[in-house]
Amino acid sequence: MQSNMNRHGDGDPTGKAIGFLELRGAAFGVTALDEAVKAAPIDILQAKVVCPAKFIVILAGEVAAIQVAVAAAKTSVGSGLYDDLVLGRIHPDLYRGLYDQFHTIRQDSGILGGKGATLAKEGEAFGVVETLSMACGLASADKALKTASVRLRELRLGYALGGRSYFVVAGATSQVQEALTGAVEVATHWGSLGGHSLILRPTAP
Repeated sequence: MQSNMNRHGDGDPTGKAIGFLELRGAAFGVTALDEAVKAAPIDILQAKVVCPAKFIVILAGEVAAIQVAVAAAKTSVGSGLYDDLVLGRIHPDLYRGLYDQFHTIRQDSGILGGKGATLAKEGEAFGVVETLSMACGLASADKALKTASVRLRELRLGYALGGRSYFVVAGATSQVQEALTGAVEVATHWGSLGGHSLILRPTAP
C-alpha cells in the first residue's frame, strides 16, 4: 500500500479536496484504504477506529483524484460502507483541523482551557454545532468557515460520541452567528442536525 502520507499537515491546503469514508470496522476500513491509495495519487489524513465497529478514512488531494479514490474504495467494500463524502476546495482551517492544529489562545489548554482561562479574545463568541453523522459534521464545518470570518477551535469526529460529531468556531459575535446559520442549513438539509448554540464571552469554569 503506497501513498503520499503527510503526517504533519505541512503542505499547502489551498484548493485541496478531501474524501471521507465511514466503514463497518477495521477489516473494511483497511480494504478501503488500500484500494483508495492504489487508485489515485492522494494523501492519507486519517485512518483509524473512532468507536466500536466504526473505522474512518480521510484522504486529501486534487478533486479528480479524490473522486477516483473514493469511488474505488466504495466499490471494494460494498455493504461495508456506512457513509462517504467528497468535499472540493475545503477551507484551509478545516484541513489543518483534521491534523488537530487549531487556533488557540493557550496551546496547552485546549477548548476547555485551564482554571480561569479566557477561551476567546475579548468581545468574541463561540459557535458550537453537533451533527448526527461525521460526514455531515465535515460538510457543516466547511460551510461555517466559508460563510463568515471565524476560526476553527475544535473538531471531533465520532470518538466517544457514538458516531456523532461536533465542532467549535470562534470570532466576532455577528460572524459566529452567520457561520452558525450556514452550518445549520447544511446539517438540516442532511437531516442530521443534533444541536447548536452561541456562547457569548466564553470562559473556563
